Amino acid sequence: MTVLLVGVPDGEQLELLRAGIQRNPHFRVLSHAREPAVALAHARLLLPDITVLSLPAGLDALDADPDVLRVFHGVRALDPPSGVVLRTAAARVPRALSGLVVEGAVHVVRAGDSEALMRALRTIGLRRSSCDPDEMP
Repeated sequence: MTVLLVGVPDGEQLELLRAGIQRNPHFRVLSHAREPAVALAHARLLLPDITVLSLPAGLDALDADPDVLRVFHGVRALDPPSGVVLRTAAARVPRALSGLVVEGAVHVVRAGDSEALMRALRTIGLRRSSCDPDEMP
């Protein structure tokens, strides 16, 4: 499964996140981008299976930040749509974000909770690997 990282600044945090994801041999980080326009360009070109979108601190709703909302809708509009893991710095998942969860496709996890991140990646991966477009009505 291919992964695009969005919203994580270059440096130690990015390298730790990348290494944590790629520790599982089923996931490969294709690219990363901090800027929304660059992230969408990467997504359109690379068609990642999963996008890990790190939310700015204090953000409790996607529509509060037009750039984040644009990235979210942009990767969900790909064909096939990218699964999305929203990483929030909040101690609890904000209610405004929890309504975005889509079974098997969109997950919200706390930044720093590597177990929850891996569960979300595996759930999306299992859903995508079992999706057969030829079998859809």
